[in-house]
Amino acid sequence: MFAALSFGAVASAAQRGVVQGVSVKPNPVAAGAPVTVTATGTNPCGAVFVDWGDGTAITYAIYNLPVTQTHAFAAGGRFTVVAKGMGNCDGEVRTTLDVKPPPSPPTPPPPPEPREKIARVDMTPSPARVRQPVAIVVAGNGPCAFTVDFGDGNTREESGALPRTIRHTYAVPDTYVVIVRPDPPCAGKFTQKLTVTDANAAAELSGVTVSPVRAVAGQAVTIDVTGRGACQYSIDFGDGNADSRSRDLPDRVRHTYPAPDRYTISVTAEPPCIGSARATLVVRPRR
Repeated sequence: MFAALSFGAVASAAQRGVVQGVSVKPNPVAAGAPVTVTATGTNPCGAVFVDWGDGTAITYAIYNLPVTQTHAFAAGGRFTVVAKGMGNCDGEVRTTLDVKPPPSPPTPPPPPEPREKIARVDMTPSPARVRQPVAIVVAGNGPCAFTVDFGDGNTREESGALPRTIRHTYAVPDTYVVIVRPDPPCAGKFTQKLTVTDANAAAELSGVTVSPVRAVAGQAVTIDVTGRGACQYSIDFGDGNADSRSRDLPDRVRHTYPAPDRYTISVTAEPPCIGSARATLVVRPRR
């Protein structure tokens, strides 16, 4: 009788549970969303250690298996989750969990366009003449404070509703960089070049270019007549048409050739302006 009781007590003391399985749901899961781990096995089992794989490891005191615990992952990635029996419980099992990274934050909307803005700067005449005023027109929206740097060492501050016209006279022939700088909240900085010529220098026609040099019949082409000063000149388009013009050089003309051919464009200055030039244009038939 004594021997039988001792054997039963030893058998009861030796009985231990085993953690045999682990599962995670949902899988995959989004970062920040709760995920549930379930450990299964045989009892008795008084504690289960869970390593979530992201640096978090907790021993959970339990009464028996199965047991369920929840956790949220802060970042995306693939994690190995381990469940291990503790105390009167043996066994170690693991599974893999895929965590999707959190969505990127929405792109912020672009900042609103400033209501006070310089949109354009025009200078007349261009080229300009020494000792003759140049009109600098600053166009845009709203009232605006700005500074004009004329490029010759002089500046001027202006303030008021746009457009505004500033007049300036240059004493020396040269090419000047004119800068218009707005003061906040006004926006829209502009930098432009202005050529100032000597009023006494002889006007001269120096060249002619055409663009495109290979055009299609019926397509308008641009003819640029280069030079300096006020010049009266004649232009022969090479197709039987001609024109006489009086402009400050450089000058720009547009012309359309309805028929395919090879044309020679000739420009000739009339005294006191001097110079002449030619350019060739190939006009192809329409396809």
